[in-house]
Amino acid sequence: MVSVDLVAQQVINGLLFGGQLAMMAIGLTLIWGVARVLNFSHGAMFMVGGFVGFFTLGATGSAIVAVVAAVLVVFVLGYLTEVGLVRPLRDREEFGIPSMVVTLGLAFLLENGFIVWIGSQRESFPQFTDVVWNVGGIVLSAQRVFIFGVSLVALGILFYVISRTKLGLAIRAVSQDNDTALLMGVRPNRIYAMTFGISAALAGLAGVLLAPIFAVYPSVGWYPFLLSFVVVMVGGLGSVRGTLLSAIGLAIVRSISMIWVSSEMAMVILFGIMIIVLVVYPDGIGGYLE
Repeated sequence: MVSVDLVAQQVINGLLFGGQLAMMAIGLTLIWGVARVLNFSHGAMFMVGGFVGFFTLGATGSAIVAVVAAVLVVFVLGYLTEVGLVRPLRDREEFGIPSMVVTLGLAFLLENGFIVWIGSQRESFPQFTDVVWNVGGIVLSAQRVFIFGVSLVALGILFYVISRTKLGLAIRAVSQDNDTALLMGVRPNRIYAMTFGISAALAGLAGVLLAPIFAVYPSVGWYPFLLSFVVVMVGGLGSVRGTLLSAIGLAIVRSISMIWVSSEMAMVILFGIMIIVLVVYPDGIGGYLE
């Protein structure tokens, strides 16, 4: 018999993990919503963020500097990815498939480049804190709460930028009608590059924040990428609100299911949910909500 305390513990764990997952998944859906690119290098951006944080922390000893460096470096990487690899394909009649292939190639290039450079071994990332709280029988790791809090702040800043700033207005204009936005003086190419940079920065931030949990190694990004892929498919490609709800919901389902099954089987369950949702709602729950 499973105790109520254990289920409550897993719900809290799922909620905390959902906030972390949303940070990664919303970056993925943002690129699709604005630039219509399914970015298969998103997991590699996560990996690069972890490594930049790892090396910066080793050089400076400051976790804050490591986080800032990871965000900035991966922002630039994402910006250059759009300018150098995706933009030259944009005038093609079939833009979607070539852009997916290019970003998939970039993912393998980055992963194997790091393997050649430093090897495939796992590098341990120091814990931000080892404090643990016990609240009414629920065990809370201060580190996971901290990561969850940073995720909420990052997503809050993102929502503010999109909804209240000129850059956000331009992003929304380009996502809705590229040609009309151009007539209004918005430069779509600049917005595409900025969106890629912002999305990559979110992946880089997730990479460095989750490094103490996942460790750091060249193929570390594939698992969070697959989770993010399921989340955005269930939430609806391009729907930020649907992706947020999907991330929280699926993370709780994953966490509760792991009471009875392995993490691999929990992943199978998530893919099963994705298939069912896409059969019933082809545009995901975001399309249904809107």
